[in-house]
Amino acid sequence: MEQIISVNEKRLFLKWFLNHHQLKRRECVWLLNYVISDDHLMSLFKFVDNISGCPRSMVISEKSVKNISFEYRKHHVKTDDPEKAFHDIRLNQEEPIYVQMNFSSPYSNPEYVAVLEDNPYHQPDVHDKYGEIADQVISHVEVKFKKEAIYREINQALDNGDKERFHELTQQLNELKTLDK
Repeated sequence: MEQIISVNEKRLFLKWFLNHHQLKRRECVWLLNYVISDDHLMSLFKFVDNISGCPRSMVISEKSVKNISFEYRKHHVKTDDPEKAFHDIRLNQEEPIYVQMNFSSPYSNPEYVAVLEDNPYHQPDVHDKYGEIADQVISHVEVKFKKEAIYREINQALDNGDKERFHELTQQLNELKTLDK
């Protein structure tokens, strides 16, 4: 199933990335700024954690990681020249471009995780390996979010002197606490 991530979310991520990370190649900054300025190109970008098997892909790395600085692939043709990639991207705006961004601690950045998509060309065993962990993390975050909302409502009930609502909410909170263990 194809994920739908808005052009605006992708643009916000790239702006955040450019503001917080220094790239190994300055031409990559120019390339990304060009893409940011064009809605159609932004819609073609699909951020993935691994580009293996993708017919058209790009790898961009920040200075602090040991990965290659830049690589652009189109089918079996590969280049490490961002200017050649720029020209291909500018002239061929039909098929998606799968982009792997290499930087330190990517999964701890909500900006990155928000735009991350599944690579439809990658072997499914990788998804199976991380799928269970991802489900656990999502469940934990969901429970935490619900608890925080209930705490706010409990405070509101206390401020309003609503004992019935207070007892109802504390019961919900206790049920959530048992789920979180």
